[in-house]
Amino acid sequence: MFKLKNLLQDIFSSIKHVPKKAYTNGLIVITGCIVLAVLYIGVNGFFGSRPSAVCALEDNQEEEAIASENRSLEDEEIMTQLDLEIAQYKQYSAQYEKDDIVVARMAAPMKEPENSSNERELHTASFKAKEPDSKLVSISAKDYEAITRIVEAEATNEDLIGKILIANVVLNRVKSSNFPNNIYDVVHQKINGKAQFSPIDDGRYYKLKVTNSTKKAVESAFQGEDYSQGSLFFVARSLASSKAVSWFDNNLTKVLKHGVHEFFK
Repeated sequence: MFKLKNLLQDIFSSIKHVPKKAYTNGLIVITGCIVLAVLYIGVNGFFGSRPSAVCALEDNQEEEAIASENRSLEDEEIMTQLDLEIAQYKQYSAQYEKDDIVVARMAAPMKEPENSSNERELHTASFKAKEPDSKLVSISAKDYEAITRIVEAEATNEDLIGKILIANVVLNRVKSSNFPNNIYDVVHQKINGKAQFSPIDDGRYYKLKVTNSTKKAVESAFQGEDYSQGSLFFVARSLASSKAVSWFDNNLTKVLKHGVHEFFK
């Protein structure tokens, strides 16, 4: 601290002994140096920052260009996805519309052709017998009703085979030269004023309702299912009179028994 004070005193003393003109000139020189230094620093600072600003501007422009390109790609992808979704929607809409049309057509009631009721009455069933030597070529509605009713009446509580057996006997009679050659006449045949099948005489034939199991049994018989072994007669021994049973035993040959019925030929 003491040395610094002495140095300043020496400098001040030296300045005091400098001539006034030299002192003025020195101040001018020093001032000029200071001004030049300030200008130099200012100019270098301005031009030194300019490249940075330019670079920053160029960087910003490049970033904006990249961002714009990215946005364009994103927009293009969005539009492409949107187009695909629209196309799928149109495809699904067309399919749904097609399905609705099909459903509507299926749900719409079909117009019944003219004379269809008459045809149903004339052709209620058309079963063909498998036996090549059968006299049956086809069956009319009249014959179909006759055989289904007599099977239902004679075998009401019998199983499927029991019902098929009754149908077999009727068809065997049709094929036999000793009986009528059609189902209706076989079912309704009378000898000496007495029906061959008791439900015709007692009226059960006309009052019953034919069940699905009976229809199935008749159909099976026409398709060739036969358990009768050629039987032309049958009797329910527990329900018939002793006179009738005696006639069966004395004049016919017993073939088999199923359920309540015994079958003869």
